[in-house]
Amino acid sequence: MAGLYEVWQRAEVSRRLDVLSGFVAMCVAGDDDARGRLAQLVAGADAALSASPADLVVASEYLDELVWWAETEWAEHPYRPVEARPDEADRQTRDYAKDLRHAALPVPIRDEMGRVELSLEVRFLALCRQSGLDCRTRQDIFYVAGRAAMALDLGHLEAAEREIRRMEQVGSVEQRESRCG
Repeated sequence: MAGLYEVWQRAEVSRRLDVLSGFVAMCVAGDDDARGRLAQLVAGADAALSASPADLVVASEYLDELVWWAETEWAEHPYRPVEARPDEADRQTRDYAKDLRHAALPVPIRDEMGRVELSLEVRFLALCRQSGLDCRTRQDIFYVAGRAAMALDLGHLEAAEREIRRMEQVGSVEQRESRCG
């Protein structure tokens, strides 16, 4: 299975390729030659990304050609996509990486991840509905739930379950303290 860094790199290239190819497709809608060129670039990048192992150098070269094409032909186009801010680009890439990682996992592990994810959601919502939790405790619950979700994104079931237990402990300790105080 591909390492996390490789999955992240594939996700970055895929995200940028999807956004830019959609824009170029809109711009070349009536030009058969340009549509053919776009199809070749996208197919080449997709083939490189789908190879085992993925050929990120080749995929990036196709993406660079697509970027150059968009910048030279439609530099002033009002809807030409600009590169997202780093935080937004990371959020988008994370979504792509989750999908890539998820697809690479065996079905039994994906099923187990779904069970753990559902457990996280149910327990998180139950904790959030508790009355009497102070702001700091709610923040702690959100933080630990985020850690559990991140562990699931990475395919680490044990870490996710450990964080779910930790989240429940944060909520239950606070409940006991608020009853005693």
